[in-house]
Amino acid sequence: MPKENCKYWDKCYQRNEAHLEKYNHPPKQTESEKLAPKRRATTEEDDKSSPNTSSKMETSDVEKNVGKYESETAELHKEAMNNIAGKNYMETLEKRIRLSVQHEYDNLCESNEFIRHKFLVEMPEDFYEFWKFINTLKKNTTKDAALQHIETVFHLQLVGPFEFLAGKFHNAKMGEPGDYLRHWRFYYDPPEFQTVFVRQGTGIHYGYWRDIPQDKERLMLARNDATRSCEFEFVAGNIFDAFLHYLQHDYVATPFTTGQVAATKKAVKQYISDNSLELSQLESLKTERDKHVVTKTLHRAGIVVPYERKTQQGYRPLLVSDADLKKIFALLEPNDLNDRDNAKQEVLEKLQPLANAANIAMDECDFGTALELGLDLFCSGHKELHMLASSLLMPAYSLLSRPQFIAISKAHMERRSKDLNLSMFEVLK
Repeated sequence: MPKENCKYWDKCYQRNEAHLEKYNHPPKQTESEKLAPKRRATTEEDDKSSPNTSSKMETSDVEKNVGKYESETAELHKEAMNNIAGKNYMETLEKRIRLSVQHEYDNLCESNEFIRHKFLVEMPEDFYEFWKFINTLKKNTTKDAALQHIETVFHLQLVGPFEFLAGKFHNAKMGEPGDYLRHWRFYYDPPEFQTVFVRQGTGIHYGYWRDIPQDKERLMLARNDATRSCEFEFVAGNIFDAFLHYLQHDYVATPFTTGQVAATKKAVKQYISDNSLELSQLESLKTERDKHVVTKTLHRAGIVVPYERKTQQGYRPLLVSDADLKKIFALLEPNDLNDRDNAKQEVLEKLQPLANAANIAMDECDFGTALELGLDLFCSGHKELHMLASSLLMPAYSLLSRPQFIAISKAHMERRSKDLNLSMFEVLK
């Protein structure tokens, strides 16, 4: 009995013997093959009269195909050239991308989401209340004019997120992500600190302190003078008190401005009373935070990390004291270039065992140790130690789930500057 043809023809995937015995698998005929007329048998005479006929036909077909391909290619090339005639294609493409990015930037400027997107943090309620207060200090003086008024009268620059609320970013030239993170970030500012006040022309600046990037409630404000040291001091539990602290301790009044300072202090208290603002106080915030501080570090503000007191997991002390660490950093002071290179090698040799111990501590879930040493290296102020500091800070912040601080510290150490005018608007001019 003849075998049936398999319905899948020669495309059948089955290879078992029973199937192969039952079905044939011939090549499937195409429609053209089915309809093609039968060729007549050639005679010996035909062969003699038309030698190489088949080869000539094959050559002719190839020439036709080549000609057709070249023709299509030429047409496509002509069309492409017509579409970009007289234009630089890459330049046009880059312009379209820039317009798209600019459109996205303009939309971002329409809401306070800009602050979180560009500075990687969110501002607390007292910040926005203080902004409202600033706009009431002088009649018909709001936004950028209000900032200019405070700067003129009190020599105090309100920077960073205040400049956004004043509209200074809206029509400004766009920068790279790192430009926004470095905006008014002074030489010794750790990632946990965000500048909001700057005494004009000096290194004295005030800012919010966050132990966790997402913190936006009950934040303390700290003060530092970048021209003197890396040490920070907590001065207020809210931005109104920070402003009063500035007027009391950092603003140098003259006989002509004493009355205005007194009137402004009174206006602050009146605004708080009229709006029934419940503002956090420094002492209560500091007492609560001190319970969670595991070590002071060289910047003296201390660090907060998860710490289990029963098992003592989360932090272990460094192998050396702060005093010994400062002595090691002091070896990097020589002015002679050759001596400095030798000193760098000596310092790194002394620091490497400390870094190794911190990495071992990090492997054993004592993340605070690596964070402390990384910040101490940063606070030394020596750029030669940036690489070692990064090797500790990046994994520590990562394991503590603080990725925003990774981005901030990387951007800062890439272009760390001792200048006093650290506005990104100056950089992008």
